[in-house]
Amino acid sequence: MKIAEQSSDFIIDCLKKQGAKVVCDAGCGCGAYSLKLALNGFKVFGFDISPAAVNISKELLSSSNLEYGDFRACDISATGYGDDQFDAVVSRDVIDHMPLANGIAAIQELYRIVKKDGSIILTLDQLDTEYKTEPHVINSDGDYLFTDGKWDGMVFHPYSESEISKLVQVGTIANWESTADGLQIVITK
Repeated sequence: MKIAEQSSDFIIDCLKKQGAKVVCDAGCGCGAYSLKLALNGFKVFGFDISPAAVNISKELLSSSNLEYGDFRACDISATGYGDDQFDAVVSRDVIDHMPLANGIAAIQELYRIVKKDGSIILTLDQLDTEYKTEPHVINSDGDYLFTDGKWDGMVFHPYSESEISKLVQVGTIANWESTADGLQIVITK
């Protein structure tokens, strides 16, 4: 086990403070954060839009001899998980890479699958020089739609403080803080 993977961070601290035991990694990618959650004692479930990424996540957890829950390939707006299934849902750098309207629908789905006294913890990238300089257009919602270069086809929505309340139309924003690596938001039910 690597100490860095067991180390605490804003999300791990929040989950422990809330007494969360069962956590869903929404947009788990290849499982690096799922592994960190499992190493910190959480029963982890996860999903991603990419079936290949989900398989890599399962292999990573299995090869580390860690137990985990159901990992599946699905859209963040239609996960197929049951209502009120998780103590918490973590979504790292996912919501900001979809159009605003899709982000709102995604938050509503995450709200549905988290328990009544649970929370959703989001991280959102902040607008930086690279986002500004890669070829893009900006639509009427403020979404950056990349048109060429290394991010061709990618979407990025830089959330301002006022837009966060538009994004989070359900629940209560319990905390947010800007960190060097982005914005961290905790939504409670």
